[in-house]
Amino acid sequence: MGPGTVAVMTTHTGPVGRLMKFTARPGRGADLAGLLLRVADALDGFPGCLLYAIGRDERSPDVVHVTELWRAAADADAALASSAEATGSPAPSEVLALVAGPPERTDLAVLGGLLPGTGTGPRTEG
Repeated sequence: MGPGTVAVMTTHTGPVGRLMKFTARPGRGADLAGLLLRVADALDGFPGCLLYAIGRDERSPDVVHVTELWRAAADADAALASSAEATGSPAPSEVLALVAGPPERTDLAVLGGLLPGTGTGPRTEG
């Protein structure tokens, strides 16, 4: 690798994260958050799902964030591919009816830290 060359990670076999930002139609932030909380409930016990946290932006109540942590990318992909009927999750059309546009998504190769359910940091038992 020469000077100024940046290495790009093409394969990551460890935990992965996803940061999602949804903007609801005006005045529908609470409805969207409620629906996404139902998605979280449906993912309880889903293989590889370590965290699926829903939060509303305190300054913009129609903005809802989802923070996901998965044991591996294949687990996250399997959750996306699973049908709403199979998981008891709301249908994607229900979510789309509440959003003002496509969500923003950031994929992360998780390098470490305090990771729930991975044995690499403290866990919160509920």
